[in-house]
Amino acid sequence: MVKKLPVFVLSTALLFPAVLPAYAVEAEQAPVVQTQSLTYEQALEKALSSSISLKNAKDSIDRAFEVRQAAGENIDYEPIGTGNGAQDAADRALVKGVAQADVAWGASKRNYEVQKDNITYSVKTAYNNVLKAKKAKELAEASAKNEEIQKVLASYKAAEGTISQYELSQEEGKYEAALKQKTLAAKALDDAYVKLNSLIGVPKETRFALIDEPQFKPFDKDENELENDIVYVVSNSNAVAMAEDQVKLKRLDVDLYTYNAGSTPYKASEIDVRTAANEVQDTKKKLSDGMRSIYYSIKQLEDQYKSLTINLSNAEETLKMAQVKYDAGVGIKADVVAAELAVANYKKQIFDTLIQLDNLKLAYEKPWVAAGA
Repeated sequence: MVKKLPVFVLSTALLFPAVLPAYAVEAEQAPVVQTQSLTYEQALEKALSSSISLKNAKDSIDRAFEVRQAAGENIDYEPIGTGNGAQDAADRALVKGVAQADVAWGASKRNYEVQKDNITYSVKTAYNNVLKAKKAKELAEASAKNEEIQKVLASYKAAEGTISQYELSQEEGKYEAALKQKTLAAKALDDAYVKLNSLIGVPKETRFALIDEPQFKPFDKDENELENDIVYVVSNSNAVAMAEDQVKLKRLDVDLYTYNAGSTPYKASEIDVRTAANEVQDTKKKLSDGMRSIYYSIKQLEDQYKSLTINLSNAEETLKMAQVKYDAGVGIKADVVAAELAVANYKKQIFDTLIQLDNLKLAYEKPWVAAGA
């Protein structure tokens, strides 16, 4: 027979079950001390200055310029008329070589800018992922605390005979799962820090205190402004410019075509021009479609944010009521902790939404970075 506990013991357990377990939960893992703050702009500056690929991209500009200068020194005349024979082919190859060197030089400058954009986006997402993982860890800790209280409460109920041993085992299982989730969340935070540290060129053990948490700012753009933005971005896109350069090179193969020189058939060169032109149109379409997709995703997330703030407000009211009842001696601490967890859960969802909005707004300005990062 299960021995029932005295009523005053059970009442004390219901009112104050969280006092001692809370210390036990916190003692399991000491938090990493973070003494130095880091803004997003500081993180980006570190990433740009430490990126080997960006340094190589900058050197590639100088190299391409030297190649262009050397190629230009070999040109004595501008080919005219219809080329015919091996000598004409050799002469025209020099002209095409200069054009190719010009394109390579321009492409190296554009590639440098694209790499900077990709680093900008990579740091943004890595920085935000640390913030997101930190909030997830805090929520996992709160959840573990709540499940521990619910387990303690269930054990007293089982002792009183108001719930079965099976129901008690269910609560114990939830607590064990919450502890595992807490461990996973801590590991995820460490992993997020390692990825950010790798980008900004600091030791993987470094733990900066990140202070630039995203705030909600309405995305005040209508669909007409979206279309105007698409025109601007596509017109100034390095990806489009590089695709257009390829059209120019393919066009040279047609304009400076040489017969009787064993080269690619003339018709095939014409097809190459059309193919390159199609690539330009495809690049423009992908950028346009990408911006529209990002735009509507932002609008949907804004609606989600508004809905979550309403849910948070309701959860906070529930918490207030639970706290009032507890303070008045007619409620239990377990209900307060559960209400606190509900509030923390909505706050986490809101924060995750703000993270997504922050990332997408940068991707809207530079739609090529989402795929290139």
